[in-house]
Amino acid sequence: MINKKDSWQKQEQAVRATQLAFDLSSEAQKFIKKKAIDAELTPSDMIRRILDLEVKSKKTRQRLSFNLNDEELQLLATRFNVDPNDKRSVKQKVAEILIQFAQQPN
Repeated sequence: MINKKDSWQKQEQAVRATQLAFDLSSEAQKFIKKKAIDAELTPSDMIRRILDLEVKSKKTRQRLSFNLNDEELQLLATRFNVDPNDKRSVKQKVAEILIQFAQQPN
């Protein structure tokens, strides 16, 4: 059973954590983000690694995401010739296009 006092102390430590944000050059940010992706880490964990701090999280599965409004979803469904209510099919078609894009030579 989890000790309530231990649980509360962990929550209190999390609340007291300090977040640092940096306005670095675009090139520096891109470099760190690329290194993080190559190491399968979040940019935050990459910064911790650079600073020789403990990285507690496991390697991440990098995911791409973007938002579609209803009109854009309808447009893509029409383009792919699928039912606009079948978001899974639209998602699959988008994934196929992204995979093709990634396989193109630079």
